[in-house]
Amino acid sequence: MTTVRAQGAHTILCVEDEPDLLRDLSEELTEAGYATVEAVDGDDAITWLQSNRPDLILCDISIPGPSGFDVLTAVQEKGADYAEIPFVFLTALSDPLEVVAGKRLGADDYLVKPIDYELLLATVEARLRQVKRICQAHQAGAAKLDAATLRARFNLTPAEARVAIALSEGDRPTEVAARLNISRTTVAFHLSNIYLKTGTNRQAELVAQLLQPNAVQSR
Repeated sequence: MTTVRAQGAHTILCVEDEPDLLRDLSEELTEAGYATVEAVDGDDAITWLQSNRPDLILCDISIPGPSGFDVLTAVQEKGADYAEIPFVFLTALSDPLEVVAGKRLGADDYLVKPIDYELLLATVEARLRQVKRICQAHQAGAAKLDAATLRARFNLTPAEARVAIALSEGDRPTEVAARLNISRTTVAFHLSNIYLKTGTNRQAELVAQLLQPNAVQSR
């Protein structure tokens, strides 16, 4: 069952089936000035997300019902309004394949149990600052990107520029593929090149970079 603790400038959804850890996460975050929403399993989280939008999500991978990966997918299926919500996995697993799988799905970060709470708070702060920069860039009108500008700034090919613009508008890779009438594999290939050329490795970081003032980058 979902419970809410305190009120703050930002709301963080915490999804964790270990009661003690969930309590500690919530207490650390509320003491730092955040409002927290607690969910004990995947169904609980997905139900709450149907009518609510958090500012950041902390989610264990191995939870009862739908897994953390399923929760991430549910967030992505909510569309553009949810695309910029940072998603941070909590995991006891150190298998690099788990990290790779999560990042390919669109996770922004991983925190390994036992949780280092100073690192947790630093990660939350960094991700929320990143979202703020993206929102400010949108408000300033910097989101009106064009292919020629991106090609000049980052040496992107025409196809890469089209993919980058679609991503900057909140599309997920599967949506980019449908929008541009190309395969998901082709999108992944272009995205790999875009990350390399822009010096980023996640969609949120990429969008923040694309929306910076349009000074030509030295490459």
